[in-house]
Amino acid sequence: MKQLIFKTKGEVELTEVPIPSYGDDGVLVEVAYAGICGSDVHGFTKGGRYGGLGDGSKFGHEFVGTIVEVGADVEDLALGDRVWIDPTFSNTDPRFCCMAGGFGEYCGTYKAIKDETVFVIPDEVPLRSAALIEPFGVAVHTKNRGGVQATDNVLMWGAGPIGLMGWAAMRHQGVENIFIAEQMPERIEFARNLGADVFDNTEKSAIDYAGEKFGIVSINSYERANVDRYLDYVGLGALINEYMENGRCNSTFATLGLDSRPITINPAEFMSKQFTVTGSRAYAPEDIKEVIEVLQDGAVDIASIITSEFTLDQAMEAFETACDKNKGMKVIFRINGE
Repeated sequence: MKQLIFKTKGEVELTEVPIPSYGDDGVLVEVAYAGICGSDVHGFTKGGRYGGLGDGSKFGHEFVGTIVEVGADVEDLALGDRVWIDPTFSNTDPRFCCMAGGFGEYCGTYKAIKDETVFVIPDEVPLRSAALIEPFGVAVHTKNRGGVQATDNVLMWGAGPIGLMGWAAMRHQGVENIFIAEQMPERIEFARNLGADVFDNTEKSAIDYAGEKFGIVSINSYERANVDRYLDYVGLGALINEYMENGRCNSTFATLGLDSRPITINPAEFMSKQFTVTGSRAYAPEDIKEVIEVLQDGAVDIASIITSEFTLDQAMEAFETACDKNKGMKVIFRINGE
């Protein structure tokens, strides 16, 4: 079978490898589509360790397809099921999930449990759209870690693919008062075309703008913009600092960021404002179920964030496109797609 291999920084190679086997508790799928993740881009541009990749390893972890083999011990899954698989279980060691092998004609899981590690995709959801499930799960987990409720005023940073997926999930949830802070003109335009309320925070603080949108409230003698939830879909430590300085009392800040630079916290102010700050990593089964419901609902055309599609033979062009933020939003491979 054809399998894309991460060779080293700036180099990938399409090669022939044996079809993998996943044992009695696993399933094998014929991959239909697979998306290029931000971590794949980091590995390609900076070196494998920045993307969780090893030189010479198979990779790709945002994939969907159709079951073609079912292990003897697997229950409730059948040949022909259209599925998304949690890539954490595509290798025997979950730490190597970014090397799942989804950029190949076949991939699968060693632990196939319906609605836990393997999710059947409803017939009305195209497999091409379902290729978004993995990053969509990351987006949903972030807003769920932030405790977003339908009645909340929400400020979020980032109108990239994951940010817009988080926005779509909140809209599906019934959240009316959301606005997105973004600085890239192309992304601002794209998000507005989707129907999002977007503010260019290049020269003005998003929290200051939130005061104009949601009003000012006074809690514990602090006058602040009336924001309940602050969601960081960008990943900059500076946003936590901005929240610590100007966030509303009794509010929550959630981040999926990987910024390794240290920040300073004033314990007295943190206590007085009764802040909640939480990190968000990956997703849980309930997040994936929610993602599938959003895709099934279709009220937001979130699949439109897929702006480029390539075959595995076009891998270098695909990665060059994914690395250029001015060339679109989400890049996927069509492998055995519909």
